[in-house]
Amino acid sequence: MSRFYKTIIIGAGPAGLIAGKHLCDALILDEKKEIGRPVQCGEGISKNALAMQGIKPNDDWICCKVHKVERIMPNGKTVGRFHKDSIGYVIDREKFEKCLTRDIKAEIRLNVKVMSLRTRGDLWEVTTESGEKFKAKCIIGADGSSSIVRRKIFPENQNKTEFIPAIEYLIETKKELDVNTLKIYLNNEKYNHGYAWIFPKSKNIANIGACGQGNFSKEFKRFLEEVVKKNYGDYNILENRSGNIPVANISQCKVYRSKVFLIGDAAGLADPIFKGGISQAMMSGKIAAECILENSYDFYEAKIKAMPFANVKLIKARDILYGLDNDIINEFGKIFKENSSFLKKIFIIAAKPNLRKNFFKIFRFFLVWKKEHNYLW
Repeated sequence: MSRFYKTIIIGAGPAGLIAGKHLCDALILDEKKEIGRPVQCGEGISKNALAMQGIKPNDDWICCKVHKVERIMPNGKTVGRFHKDSIGYVIDREKFEKCLTRDIKAEIRLNVKVMSLRTRGDLWEVTTESGEKFKAKCIIGADGSSSIVRRKIFPENQNKTEFIPAIEYLIETKKELDVNTLKIYLNNEKYNHGYAWIFPKSKNIANIGACGQGNFSKEFKRFLEEVVKKNYGDYNILENRSGNIPVANISQCKVYRSKVFLIGDAAGLADPIFKGGISQAMMSGKIAAECILENSYDFYEAKIKAMPFANVKLIKARDILYGLDNDIINEFGKIFKENSSFLKKIFIIAAKPNLRKNFFKIFRFFLVWKKEHNYLW
């Protein structure tokens, strides 16, 4: 006999848990055995992302307070301003997700793999690997990059979603890290539409990785030897946290159909530029829950597409940034290291011959980035 819930949420990551926080008559199903595991994430999140969810920072899951995001140019020059007050955090994703479950209203069932979704009259029927059946009025797909909800209900989205490979390890270093700084290494010759990173979790432990299109594993090995080992001494790999990051052009995708909602990575809502996704996951989970509570299902897609993180201009901005030659990026490093106004920087760009030919592209990138970046991590 099938059990009935108003909503079945498939996936118990930040997206699904935030949706479940707002929905009483709901069931969350996830095939993993433990909340928060495995971790496939850089674990960086902004203060703004937490504030929008009414989540107070908690020492139980905060590893480091971020005061600076440092971008390292291909020539090694750095850009980034130190903020007196922290602008974000590196979190323990496992503990963070477990903390979210404390306020959950929905029922959670783990180690349950969903095998099929089909309509039965006005309801959706969900069948699990063990043969259990559940019925619901609404389905929320919060099941990540390999989402069965996206594949079964929104098959047209598959060809409109990029799956960006990311190699990441939790690494212990011999020398101490700067625990207040996120480091992003830009190099368009090494990482096609991507970058490398070091996100510290303590004085000697960090998430270290790289992402991009194509095969860049050799470049990442060089990064470990030429950057990590050179600056932080011998290192030990503690855990492999690699995976795929789904990035969709949301303007061309469906995220709602027949009382089925796609949220978070299942919808491909990760930032096209720097690939973060926790903030977008939580925002979309909250919006889906609100639409269900208000019985305004059909408004979900329009609301998602109106969000700053879904701005189609972000895709164009990404293509501009990752289409630049390394020498142009190095020039940026010089200009933006200067302590001058944004307007003055634009005039400096216009005055340099090698930048002037790309002036309008560069200007468009910074307009989009300046407007939307607070919603992207």
